Amino acid sequence: MSNEAKTLVQEKKKMTVTERLREINGYIQKLQFLIDEPQHTIPDIFIWMLSSNKRMAYARLPAKDILYSVVDDEKGKDCGKIKTLFLKVPGKRVMGWTVQAKVDVYLWLGLTRHAQNILQNLPISYEPEIPMTSTGHQIAPPISILYKDQQMFQLRSHMYQARGLLAADSSGLSDPFARVTFVSHCQTTKVNSNSTLSPTWNQMLLFNNITLHGDANEISEAPPLIVIEVYDEDAVGKAEYIGSTVAVPVVKLADHKYAPPMLQYYPIYCGSVPGGELLAAFELLQIPATGVEHLPPFDDPDENQLFPVPASIRPILSKYKVEILFWGLRELKRVQLLTVDRPQVFIECAGKGVKSCVIQSYKKNPNFTVQGDWFEVELPENELLHPPLGISVVDWRAFGRSTLVGTHTINSLKQYLYKPTNRPRPAVIEKRKLSRKYTTRRRKSGIDDGENVVDWWSKYYSSMEKAQKVWSTRGAISSNACFHELVTCAHQIYDKELEAEFDDFSDWVQTFDLFRGKAGEDDSSLDDERVIGKFKGSFCVYKCCDDDVNVTDGQCNLLLGCPPNISVKVLIRVYVVAAMNLYPADPDGKADPYIVLQLGKTEIKDRDNYIPKELNPVFGRTFEIEANFPAESLLTLTIYDFDLIGTDDLIGQTKIDLENRFYSKYRATCGLPNQYDIEGYNVWRDAVKPTEILIKLCKENGLQGPHFRTGEIEVEGMVFGDEEVESHEHLALKVLNYWSAIPGAGYKLVPEHIETRPLYHKEKPGIEQGRVQMWVDMFPMDMPPPGPPIDISPRKPKGYELRITIWNTEDVILEDENFITGQKSSDIYIKGWLRGKEEDKQETDVHYNSLTGEGNFNWRFVFPFNYIPAEKQMVIKKRESIFSLDKTERKIPAVLVLQVWDFERLSSNDFLGSVELNLNGFPCGAKSAKKCDLDMLEENSKAKLISIFQQKRLKGWWPLEKMDELTGKVEAEFHLLTEEEAEKNPVGRGRKEPEPLEKPK
Repeated sequence: MSNEAKTLVQEKKKMTVTERLREINGYIQKLQFLIDEPQHTIPDIFIWMLSSNKRMAYARLPAKDILYSVVDDEKGKDCGKIKTLFLKVPGKRVMGWTVQAKVDVYLWLGLTRHAQNILQNLPISYEPEIPMTSTGHQIAPPISILYKDQQMFQLRSHMYQARGLLAADSSGLSDPFARVTFVSHCQTTKVNSNSTLSPTWNQMLLFNNITLHGDANEISEAPPLIVIEVYDEDAVGKAEYIGSTVAVPVVKLADHKYAPPMLQYYPIYCGSVPGGELLAAFELLQIPATGVEHLPPFDDPDENQLFPVPASIRPILSKYKVEILFWGLRELKRVQLLTVDRPQVFIECAGKGVKSCVIQSYKKNPNFTVQGDWFEVELPENELLHPPLGISVVDWRAFGRSTLVGTHTINSLKQYLYKPTNRPRPAVIEKRKLSRKYTTRRRKSGIDDGENVVDWWSKYYSSMEKAQKVWSTRGAISSNACFHELVTCAHQIYDKELEAEFDDFSDWVQTFDLFRGKAGEDDSSLDDERVIGKFKGSFCVYKCCDDDVNVTDGQCNLLLGCPPNISVKVLIRVYVVAAMNLYPADPDGKADPYIVLQLGKTEIKDRDNYIPKELNPVFGRTFEIEANFPAESLLTLTIYDFDLIGTDDLIGQTKIDLENRFYSKYRATCGLPNQYDIEGYNVWRDAVKPTEILIKLCKENGLQGPHFRTGEIEVEGMVFGDEEVESHEHLALKVLNYWSAIPGAGYKLVPEHIETRPLYHKEKPGIEQGRVQMWVDMFPMDMPPPGPPIDISPRKPKGYELRITIWNTEDVILEDENFITGQKSSDIYIKGWLRGKEEDKQETDVHYNSLTGEGNFNWRFVFPFNYIPAEKQMVIKKRESIFSLDKTERKIPAVLVLQVWDFERLSSNDFLGSVELNLNGFPCGAKSAKKCDLDMLEENSKAKLISIFQQKRLKGWWPLEKMDELTGKVEAEFHLLTEEEAEKNPVGRGRKEPEPLEKPK
């Protein structure tokens, strides 16, 4: 490492600052790894708490942390320091994460000769009784220490409120109270009368006459810690532990000027699981010699003799208006074995709240008939101190009974605070000329010249090529696919869900999970099991002194521009392109995936179209479903593994909330392409034209325009035009693609896209089981019907037949030697096959006793194969083993292999040389054997590359090589025919009929 570090210093001028930091961090990690020995030579230290000689709780410390050294930098980090330890139950955790005891200990571990340094870091003003040993030489540490100086303090614990606590009751709520422990003193707050996860205590706990030993200044610099534990009060049995936190009090000595402490949040943990936050303040006041009455005053106790938090510490309150948009409830599960039928939502914040109307029949219509409501509440001016907002859902049952369904707590109101938007108007009209990538010239969308085929998959592969420059495709399909320059349109490929790119489509409504039951202590993923449903709504908080909005008009401003909350019939088109990195479901490490779609009561099983033995399947499937929002708005796409015997295995699934997309301002119903075409692979697929979309958006956003003029469109004072304009539809689409730059709009519309969604399995929460590429189009059925769905079915391979006539060979090396005459010769024959189809290997007859390397064959090879011209790939289907029921499909380049061999009668044949020709691009054959050499095969060769799929027929000489040496030359003639052409004009293999070849003379 020393030599590597020296090299780093020498090359510092060649490296950037980022590269140097990366190298230095690597050295630090290596050093930290080397410092921690895998097996410590000194055992750990255990501190036990005993009761009646029974081990009750313990704490464990590594010896290296308290090891003493005369060199300060070599000391353990806790050596000679007073450390607070929390004892825990030995063995497995049978009593929860409750703190068993807290001890403050002074720890020191070192050699005997350093024993005189044991007490040097203790607080000053102590008198140890140090007994001498029997020899009179060694000093033993004292058993007890007597402090002469002692300080009297008063602790004031200002317990204001908590938020986001863990649920301890089966209802999903808690009855929390807090226990505050300081040195040997302990007090508890009142129990919150209402079950909640965000209690407000507003109580000051007063600890009088606390004795602390040592110097006052040292106590001020390092006061003892305060432990705060939160419990759930149960009517039967003892309180249940929820979580705990540690706080450092603010120390005020008698001679210091008093200033009230500030409330702050302390994180609460239940073991390693976050369990909420505590808003409190703690101050440790030194009692002066004149007595307690000279300490800063506080408020008088209430009727229950409880002290409130002083007004100087409580946050300053202002009046706010909270508006709520009640949209609906979704995915409600059974509660107490009964289905939820008449739910109602209660909203509460700082003791104030409002309730929604009752949904009369959740099964028929899960939306609220009355959408908006509001209430006024006093909240702290400091946004960080805002109390949480609680959402509770109850179900009204027979005889006036109500049952709590679930709850949700919003810990921070900051994201819902009203922020006025001042839309600037352009002072002058600005004319924008669209860039050439937004050109409006009409292009022919479908081009087919035999090999160059432009279709939807060309567009897809072109988009993937662009996306790969930005992010890794994690096993994308057909990395060797050809991307044509003819493709001018492209998808936006997202490597994650569409929701992640567009703020979860929460611009008009948000989805809140409703929880019920106890929270898990170990695994936060267990919260998914507690989700009992979802509430859809939105909130906006206005400060009443704001002049920008009228908050006293008795109306709900959230309803302005809100879509109608009625049932809508929608045509859904789901396009599933491909999946990647699927989890193997079969013992052979493969899977046979197929798609299952579920939307409401509609289920589509595509089991007949499963793809055998593939972890990266290309589905290319399109599905159409008619749905009724809001009852049928959650689309579930599941991928199963096909099994011939037994039940099919679930690989993974993903869920899409179509309703949020349907009503979003980002217009996620049908993505906008970057070019307008009325036919071909990029045909316009929306039900409405770009001009109609533009008019509707301008009206909804209150924008001026659009004003259509010859060759240009004006929107909000901005003029868009181009040199060549075919129609206003083309230009309107470009304006929509430029929507984020228009004043008053400022947001991007969803482009034509493909999203990549992770697949999850309920038994393996949080672990991806693969990914699926797809997109969804939605069309309201009260609008004009859209055109036919886009054809994304996988490309079908085309049948070809390659006929190769081997005419002659020249200059083949001579391997055999006559042991009598010494004459060299070879018995030459040619092998040929297409790579991947070795089972169809063909051979010529043998040209015996060639003395010059010349061979004459007149032999025909016939190779039928399947090929996709657009991808320039050969498709091979074969069974992987004799036990495989289905053939596995692979795509590989079409490569012809020709080899020359020396025939041996009594031993194995000798390999002499070979040539491999990629049928999509290989050097043109030489006209004569003399002009044929190895330079033809070099990558930087000037030889012209040709494609047999374009040339169809050619003849020439090609070199044969072995170990980069020329070992022969072969004269061959290539003839490529389609499957239909081959059936009309058949030929025989070798020299057989039809069209037999003559035997060489």
